[in-house]
Amino acid sequence: MSFVFPANSTDADGAGLPCILLVEDSATTKAMLSKYLGPQYRLLHAKDGEEAWEILLTRSDIELVLTDIQMPRLTGQQLLARIRKSDLPRVASLPVIVMTAADDNSDRHLAFINGANDFITKPFDEIELTARINVHQRLARTIRDLETSRQQLTELASTDSLTHLKNRRAFFESGMQLLSRTKRRKGDLSVLIADIDHFKRINDTHGHDVGDQVLVSVARNLAALGRGEDVVARLGGEEFAILLPDTNRLGAAVFAERARAGVESERLIFGGSMVRITASLGIASYGIDTTGDINDLLKVADRRLYLAKEGGRNRICVNDDGKSTFA
Repeated sequence: MSFVFPANSTDADGAGLPCILLVEDSATTKAMLSKYLGPQYRLLHAKDGEEAWEILLTRSDIELVLTDIQMPRLTGQQLLARIRKSDLPRVASLPVIVMTAADDNSDRHLAFINGANDFITKPFDEIELTARINVHQRLARTIRDLETSRQQLTELASTDSLTHLKNRRAFFESGMQLLSRTKRRKGDLSVLIADIDHFKRINDTHGHDVGDQVLVSVARNLAALGRGEDVVARLGGEEFAILLPDTNRLGAAVFAERARAGVESERLIFGGSMVRITASLGIASYGIDTTGDINDLLKVADRRLYLAKEGGRNRICVNDDGKSTFA
């Protein structure tokens, strides 16, 4: 497979230009299109649909596909259908313009059924060709940029700006989804609430900048323990919460003890002084502790967090009797 650039463009020269995949088996047509489009676009050439498909799977910089209909191995219609059925969003959403003969209405109709964005007839009019390509390429880029912005805004809305963990809103959204799944599957779900011990004292003694670094350190420790589906969040202040899907009370207690020990092992030095960090944790498990909603689970975990604090801090609590605490 070879990527062929226009005669007046090199890899370095065309690096900043939009990339078009040209699928055409005619050397004459390729030369003509390269002449028309070379100044504005970086062209990749494929001689048939199969080669084009291989390029699409490996190149993420392609912004538009310009394809002939009649080609060996995989036709333009077959390539178009394969693009629209792709599991890769960047491929499935690509604008595709098909090249047809002036009197070939059946091919044009089938192309639109298969998902073509537009068509251009042979012989080409240079102005019409470039205008159609410009419109679709710019529209596709605008849509892609808007989607990127939407994803970034969604991420910002669900992320704690200091620790980069999930925030309270995202925690509850995830909690409702996981709890619903747990109920359907009759499975396990546990919740931990962790609170940094004597955090106000740290802020008052060392300042809020140090307090922020302590929060980041604890967040990093908790996040490092999380498995793939676990949700680690900062609820606010010095309070963190962790959702543990497919985890019963015993598993949650093991996780909580590892989290407690990990926080305690941190040794942070600020201004020549070592700041010792500890945390207390409360645990609640769906089914054994409550069959209510995520708020009910959090209430139970919060109650046990209070018992862990009352029991001396730097410990976990798994029961309401106040005796089942571990340090």
